[in-house]
Amino acid sequence: MIKSSFTLAFLLIAGFGLAQARAFDPEASVVEIEITKKAYDYRMPWVTRNEQTHKNGILIGQNQILTTADGFSGQYLCRITKGGESRQYKAQIKWIDFYANIAMLDVSEPSFWQNMDPVKLAVTIPQSGDLQIYRWRSGRIEERAAEIIRLYNDTNKMSFLQHLKLSASSEITGAGWAEVVFDGAQLVGLTESAGKDNRFNILPAPFIASVIEQNQNADNPGLGNFDFRWMNAKNPALLKSKGLNMPDRGVVVTEVGGRRLADSNLKSGDVILAIDGFEVDSEGKYLDPDYGRLSISGLATRAHSAKDIISMTIWRDQAKQRIAYTLPRAQFSKSLIPSERYDAPPHYLVAGGLLFQPLDGPLMRALGKNKPILLDYYSDRPPLEGRDGIVLLSTVLPDDYNRGYEDIYYAIVDQINGQAIHKLEDVKSALAKPQAGFHCIQFMPDEATHQIVVDGTEMPNATERILRHYRIPAASSL
Repeated sequence: MIKSSFTLAFLLIAGFGLAQARAFDPEASVVEIEITKKAYDYRMPWVTRNEQTHKNGILIGQNQILTTADGFSGQYLCRITKGGESRQYKAQIKWIDFYANIAMLDVSEPSFWQNMDPVKLAVTIPQSGDLQIYRWRSGRIEERAAEIIRLYNDTNKMSFLQHLKLSASSEITGAGWAEVVFDGAQLVGLTESAGKDNRFNILPAPFIASVIEQNQNADNPGLGNFDFRWMNAKNPALLKSKGLNMPDRGVVVTEVGGRRLADSNLKSGDVILAIDGFEVDSEGKYLDPDYGRLSISGLATRAHSAKDIISMTIWRDQAKQRIAYTLPRAQFSKSLIPSERYDAPPHYLVAGGLLFQPLDGPLMRALGKNKPILLDYYSDRPPLEGRDGIVLLSTVLPDDYNRGYEDIYYAIVDQINGQAIHKLEDVKSALAKPQAGFHCIQFMPDEATHQIVVDGTEMPNATERILRHYRIPAASSL
């Protein structure tokens, strides 16, 4: 009797375990997303083309389809298929966070949600062991095993944000498009990018959950970012030179406000000893209660939003001090050279065949190895005092009007007609004020060409002629 009861109990437990293992049905939770969008050529910024991107998404609640933001910039049509069916459902973006690389979609047609089963996000992430990856491929669910490599803090694929990430390895090919990663029946995260040696990065569920919570808030403060740089202090002489005799503690601040996000009470040369109650070691690591030693760079997004006040213990002027650091909101537009530009066409202005463009990350990447060395110089140096942006004379479209200047490419504009140029609007206003009938365009002192002069009276006619000749739809994107 006892043996029979034990056998029955064992079978019930085993059966329950099988039921748990089968609780997640990828065909009822994972969807395939097709995005149709406008793409731009930053070297000819008036040119657009259509592109399509395919990726994955997963249901996490009613009217909530989770995916990454990658591939959505410039989208004008988003369609979703489910269960391997050929039918497509039109989807809408409920919200999108390019800084965090996370988007939430919805399908308004009620029939889409029939026989679909949302999943739960994992509260914590395992630090070792095996995971499962799922995605749609050719009308079938493809499943691959993955092995955890490590958890660490690193830079987001879509922005300069630093946050918790998970690295794993798998035999799956072409990953990095929001493939869903599971530990049993819990969603561990979404793939963000793939690298060499079958490795790929995952946006982990705790980070995703914090972003979802923020974006559901009507007064979303956005994600914060530490706007300072630091160096390690492993060499004991570095700290001793500052009068600090605490081996293996602290990092030295080397730059403050490089992204111009907000004013800061940190100073270059400060030694950071603790952030948010966590001691900082000489390699810039802290001991996370859940995930062990991690870089302090991720503390800005660990349980925090922009505008939060974070306590820091620093060493300054031969003494320990406590300061309150207000976490600034991550914003591309604040930087001298914005690193990204999402959901917006490139800015440009054509005047007399002179193509003016603001310098930003997409233009730098479009130029690739062909960009002048000066652009790299200005992108890496500290922010220029008194300058809010950089405008280039990127190309001269040949015409009799601009004869002799055809070989000028990607030169940094300093002034036009005596007016300092920070942005494209400055170019437009300066060209409305010719000096003695001429336009004088001056470049930065370290450019090979110091200045050029063109006829101010003939410029409007030349512009119209050049637009027709080169089939440019508009003289400006402003």
